[in-house]
Formats: sequence, C-alpha cells, structure tokens
Amino acid sequence: MADVKEYFQETRSGDALSFHFCGWEKCDPGHTFGPAVRTHFLFHFILSGKGVYDRNGLRTELHSGQGFLIFPGDSTCYSADLSEPWEYCWIGFNGTEVETILKECGLNRENLIYEDQSGGMLGREMLRLVESFGRAGVNNYSLLGQLYLCLGQMVQKQPVSGTLAQGHVKRAVEFIHANFGYEIGVAEIARSVGIDRTYLYRIFLQQTGRSPKEYLTEFRLQTALEMLLGTEMPVTEIALSCGFKEASLFNKQFKQHYGCTPLGYRRKGLSAG
Repeated sequence: MADVKEYFQETRSGDALSFHFCGWEKCDPGHTFGPAVRTHFLFHFILSGKGVYDRNGLRTELHSGQGFLIFPGDSTCYSADLSEPWEYCWIGFNGTEVETILKECGLNRENLIYEDQSGGMLGREMLRLVESFGRAGVNNYSLLGQLYLCLGQMVQKQPVSGTLAQGHVKRAVEFIHANFGYEIGVAEIARSVGIDRTYLYRIFLQQTGRSPKEYLTEFRLQTALEMLLGTEMPVTEIALSCGFKEASLFNKQFKQHYGCTPLGYRRKGLSAG
C-alpha cells in the first residue's frame, strides 16, 4: 500500500493567491489517478522515480526533477511507472495572480512541464510545506509564506522568455513610478523585480532605449517640471519630493536636461501664462 500524506486548509492572501491543499505520496507501481478535472491549479513535483502524465490524450513520460501542472478544467490522468514508481509532492492553489506567477516559472497552457533548476531546493521546500501541517500551532500566514517559498524556487531558476522580460520591465517601471521620491537606485529596482541588476539593465535598454538609471532620472525631472508649474512649492521641497537629496544636484541635472534652472523654468512658465 502506498505511503501518502494529504492536508486540506483554505488559506488566502486577499484574492491574489489562495492555498487549498498539499500532499506527498510514494506511489505503488502502476498507481493511477484520473482521468479527472480540477477546479483549481494543481502542481506535482517528482522527487524520485518516473511515470506518465496524460492531458487530453497527450502522454508525456516524466522523471525525478521534473514537475507537471494541471490547469482548472483540464482533463488529466497520471500513472506511476511499473518498475520505478514515482514519489511526488503536490500543491493546489488559485487566485487572480496565479497565471502571472506561473508564467514567471515558465509555465502556461502550452508548457505544462517544469524542469527543476533549483539544485534540489524546490523539493525540500515542498516537503517542508507538507511537514509544516504536522507542527502544533502552525498558522495560515506561515503556510502561505511556505507556498511563496516554493514558488520562489521555481521563479528564480527558470529561464526567462521575451514575454517574461517585458513583464520584468513593466514591473520595474511601476516600481519607479511608485517610489521615485525615495532614495532608490538600480539595485533596489532590480531587487523589487527579483532579477539581477545586469540583466535588468540589458532588457530595460532593449525595450525602452534607456537604462533604468536614465529612466529614473528622467521621470524624476519630468515630475519636478510639472510640480514647478502646477504648485507653489519651493524648489528645495520639489527637489526632495522627487528623490533629489540635494537642491544643487537637482539644479544641475534639471539645467542639463532642460537648458535652464528650475527657478528660471518656473519664471518663464508663469510669464508665458
């Protein structure tokens, strides 16, 4: 008889991500589940052995170090090998951000098979998630945090496609727009996206024609320009509000970009109006 552990507990972080259940099983030879349809996303990661994953008649042979994803509504069936039955962990989850997260893991409807690049960390994190249910006093935040750790191992190590690179740049721009008034630089921008700063520089330059630093500076200056004409705030206050620690640096960069000082620009704008 197979060794199996399975735990159910509805845990969510708003509507973005909800965790339904997880489990582990060391399957008997030939053990089969399905065909069946799920109402949530279900991911299996193979710790050892091998088997077959069948989605709508398309059969894929899988082995340790691989995983397979099931989309809600898909009819699937999976079977353990007769001579080397697989041992796997699984997690069931849902939420408005799930498909975005999965894309960052390299998974979508056209690619349901995951190739582990974490050096075994993903398997260990999934086992910890399962075992955490056996600890006294475990709470929903701990469980959800453990789920994010599992997904984090998948995201960080997976090769990035062109579409995902666009998503990285989009999130970098959003981070700049939300935090330009603070003391941030390229390192903080890259960290917020979860990628290396050198890689961020390359894809940002490809897609915007500017480096992240240039984009940040230009956005700060453009915002300052609008504040000079749209408010009566002192130049020093505008400088600090737009992320310039020193008014002298603000004056220098503004003049390089617009050909005049901030105060001169304000005077020209007011006289023209």
